Amino acid sequence: MKIFLFIIVFFISITSFSQEIVYELKLNLTENTDVFQVVEEDKKQVTLFFSDKNKVKAVRLNESFQVIDSLSTASPSKDFRSIVGYSLTGNKYYSYWSSAKKKEIIYQCFDFETKQITSKSFKIEFEKEKIIEIITVNNIFYLVTCVKNSSILNFYVFKDGNLDKKSIDLTDKKFLSSETKPKVLWDIFDESTAFESSFFVQDISNESPPSLTLSANKRKVYSQGNSLIFSLDLNSKFTQLLNINLNNFSADLKSYNQPFIEENSYMVAESNSFLSNDKLIQMKLTWEKMIISIKNLDGTEFKKFEVLTDQEISFKNSDIIQENGSIKNTRILDNSSKLLRKIQGQNSSLSCYTSKGKNYVTIGSVSLIQQNGVLLGGMLGGFTGAMIASSISYNNIFNNLNSYSGRKVVFINCLFDENFNHLEGNVDKLAFDKLRFFAENGNKLTSPTIFKMNSSLVFAAYNKKLANYFFYKFID
Repeated sequence: MKIFLFIIVFFISITSFSQEIVYELKLNLTENTDVFQVVEEDKKQVTLFFSDKNKVKAVRLNESFQVIDSLSTASPSKDFRSIVGYSLTGNKYYSYWSSAKKKEIIYQCFDFETKQITSKSFKIEFEKEKIIEIITVNNIFYLVTCVKNSSILNFYVFKDGNLDKKSIDLTDKKFLSSETKPKVLWDIFDESTAFESSFFVQDISNESPPSLTLSANKRKVYSQGNSLIFSLDLNSKFTQLLNINLNNFSADLKSYNQPFIEENSYMVAESNSFLSNDKLIQMKLTWEKMIISIKNLDGTEFKKFEVLTDQEISFKNSDIIQENGSIKNTRILDNSSKLLRKIQGQNSSLSCYTSKGKNYVTIGSVSLIQQNGVLLGGMLGGFTGAMIASSISYNNIFNNLNSYSGRKVVFINCLFDENFNHLEGNVDKLAFDKLRFFAENGNKLTSPTIFKMNSSLVFAAYNKKLANYFFYKFID
């Protein structure tokens, strides 16, 4: 009966999330047109870049999505297939395209004051180094590498049409491997698991609630103010936070003890963490016990929650949910023991999203992509498939939206106030939840993009039959 009622509520939710169009933009787009955006909250405007194999068109829109002006130019050569980021100076908008191995970067600069479009190529001679991060922070574009067999990070900084290189030597810092041995930073990035490859660092943003797939990674990076914070959880006993100040390229490394859980030969604990604003949330678990610890960044623990296999979870605000490859294929699990047994050893994860003074915390695990389930790529219909096929490589919300496809995910939802005091009641459907429902309804739309503007999530996509670009808004 419980599962039956859940199914009824689920389908009522789907119908209630039908979304109205907030604006229509008349456009003629070719097939395989990619879209990326630059949002300027201070100016209450967004610039959309439509790119195909022949041309790139930049369209500036006001907060009502009405056209302010536009500029067009030819696309870069076929050697540059991927847009990896942007930078912004006044009314100059720089889009960055990379070659296959990212050893050459081309920018196209759209100057809306002079109505001129310029371009420039930068060849980067990597000296035994590998890319660990490509990101735009405060309208400046960064390409970050680690030098082989060292703890040296190089920052290639693209600003005002120029390239500058900054290096940070972290040789004096003590980085801990999964075996609790001091290693150079290169070795920390070089570690791999069945879930994540070497030299992969997962971007985390608060534009949408980060999925458990994103937060399951042991190496994550957060942009806060004008800092990049790398979190390292390869070692189950510690979380390490490496804070890079992008103003002066100084660095600070801190280690935080994970909660203690007794282990033995047949029961090994695993751990992970999530950084939310100025709070570090850590999880440690075995199949018998889980501890959630919340610390200030000075290391002071101010909240701790425990889950035992034979007790109900006192701080959850939802049933224990298992999602199998799709939001439409969901079932309810019965008790705490099933949560711990399901998530232990299955890439345990937690994430936190802050909205309107509340902390929405999700705790659970995510499997590897199931070969007999839904696979990423062409098997997905509607604009979900179009998102995956896009060459736009840096849109975090795209990655987030599709991250559960083909995976088995087990989780609970929890609700806390700003001080992480547990709040009773049901968890409200967030804008991102509504967008996920909308995305899986098979809408035949192409050239999509998703961005956050004025505290709302905006989904926009092209209807070929009507030759219109439609904008939909989702609100928490």
